[in-house]
Amino acid sequence: MRKLFNFLGVIALVAGFATSCKEKDNKDDDNGHQKRLVKAVDNDQTYEFTYDNDGRCVSDNSLYKEGTTYKGQYKYDGNTLTIESYNSNDSETFSATLNSKGYLESREFIHGKFKYEYDNQGHLIAEYYHNENGSVDTTKYEWEDGNLVKKDNGTLVISYKYTNSNYTSPIENKSRFHFFNPYSFDNVYDFLLGEPCKNIPVSLYESVGSKVSGGDMVLDNLEAEGELPFQWAFDNDGYPTKMQYTERNGVVQIREMYWE
Repeated sequence: MRKLFNFLGVIALVAGFATSCKEKDNKDDDNGHQKRLVKAVDNDQTYEFTYDNDGRCVSDNSLYKEGTTYKGQYKYDGNTLTIESYNSNDSETFSATLNSKGYLESREFIHGKFKYEYDNQGHLIAEYYHNENGSVDTTKYEWEDGNLVKKDNGTLVISYKYTNSNYTSPIENKSRFHFFNPYSFDNVYDFLLGEPCKNIPVSLYESVGSKVSGGDMVLDNLEAEGELPFQWAFDNDGYPTKMQYTERNGVVQIREMYWE
């Protein structure tokens, strides 16, 4: 399951979750405001986030246990977003564009450019990575009843479930996580990738291609790697404070989340 960590290729989300200025009217906790994620702690990494008065993420800091650090700063100017990223060794600056609804439309990357497509409900349905050599890598997203049910990049297919033997009823997604990749946070981009899931996924099911043809993976012969269930804990307002899962090798992965 570790291969899923880098599947998105979008710096992404932050693991994924979203909080935007239009959500300021979504008053859903006992204190009368939409909570924002300010800190998350995984087995190997700590993340911290800050926001402007419009609820937009303006910085995220990451610290790995081995000492590596990352810092991202985000500057908004109309439909243009400038991203300044710093790590322990160097710094880079990229630009991104937002559409009229404030969703991420395109963004620069080191060796190419990402472009994004949304449906009428504002859900991300396609991600295109335009390589320097002219080729395009495509990831498709399928939704049902406001929830992401499948992510497919032509090599790896991830199916998302919202009920299982431990959670017989769907859980409301007050946190507005995206869950494109619940294993790791992927900084500010996940805040901007359209409307998130209505509910919290409680398990994933991964399928990979098992037949190689011309250097590409063919999906006509799938090998299922099994279901990966998640365990969740929530605060009194319904925001997730802990997510835990067990890898196939028996290693327990834990994420704790702090909201304000």
